[in-house]
Amino acid sequence: MDFNPVLFGLALATIAGLSTTIGALGIYFIKQESKFISIAMGFSAGVMIGVSMLELLPSSLIEIGLFKAGLAFIVGLITFSILDILVPHDYMHEHSCDDEASSLQNGTKIDLKRTGRLVAIGIAIHNLPEGFITLSGSLHSNELGILLAVAISFHNIPEGLSVAVPIYASTNDKRQAFKISFLSGLAEPLGAVIATVVLLTFGLTTDEFIQIALAFVAGIMLFISLDELLPSARATCKDNGNESHIVTLGIIAGVSVIFMTLVALS
Repeated sequence: MDFNPVLFGLALATIAGLSTTIGALGIYFIKQESKFISIAMGFSAGVMIGVSMLELLPSSLIEIGLFKAGLAFIVGLITFSILDILVPHDYMHEHSCDDEASSLQNGTKIDLKRTGRLVAIGIAIHNLPEGFITLSGSLHSNELGILLAVAISFHNIPEGLSVAVPIYASTNDKRQAFKISFLSGLAEPLGAVIATVVLLTFGLTTDEFIQIALAFVAGIMLFISLDELLPSARATCKDNGNESHIVTLGIIAGVSVIFMTLVALS
């Protein structure tokens, strides 16, 4: 097998993973973090849903048929849901503003700092299979690899901010917040490296297997969107009656961007 697609996929996974640092930079500029995260994650969910439903799953359905593609898609959903349950982790949307306020009122920010670190662990867990996602797309075509890397980057930017915000709030140390966010993103190229070793070792690089992998990946991306991104987008500390509409508009914008990108690449 030509190693160029593999190296290209590894490079894309690294870029996508390190995009978390762009989000971490938000602590230097953004004052109303929760509202920004809500809008950005709504957009990210739209991007990932668009990629899954408009490109990955349709491609697999055409190439390998309904049964194989549908089964791989469902297995992707189930596998990641099991991983999500079994592996200890935490997300920003699992903590209310009351939790954060309580930590501050008690004269300690330890809980908030712990929250930030657990968020980083949760994001690192998600970034491992995202490395596999990018690599699988690159093995299919350079264009799909780029599309997936862009989609995941949109996803990772607000996640980087969601790691940095509670850590900065608890430590008042922007450098530490940035560093932890950066480290959480390194899990993505690590996932791509692991995927490379497994695929090449077992010779799992046939067109049929790659199509199965893409359907599997579509299930993972849909699960991330429904279980992580959308709940995070709607869970804000500031009560805003229009928030749900903002999130919905973000989803529509994300799907539209992917649609226009696919048209441009076709």
